[in-house]
Amino acid sequence: MTTKTQAAVGEIGDSGCWCCGRITDQDALVYLGNHPEVGICINCVRFLGRRARDYQATVMRQRLRSAAESIRGEVMARGWHERPVIAPALRWVNQHLPW
Repeated sequence: MTTKTQAAVGEIGDSGCWCCGRITDQDALVYLGNHPEVGICINCVRFLGRRARDYQATVMRQRLRSAAESIRGEVMARGWHERPVIAPALRWVNQHLPW
């Protein structure tokens, strides 16, 4: 197996993935809109897509948890958790929340 030098890569139209470094045909790379010099192979595009979805999900969970804590604080401050009709419903909701 031989390795391609940078000059040879440029001559045959191959380029390296900016993420993993794999030498790939330029047509098989995805280029970033604002940075056309950055080419990423399809495997890395999928990987980065998963990472982005995981990040978005984490941010969304944090926002939902923060909203729930804020609502819980308001309920406690107003004493709604002690009312006979509302209290059982609030306890049920609290037991079924994922956090």
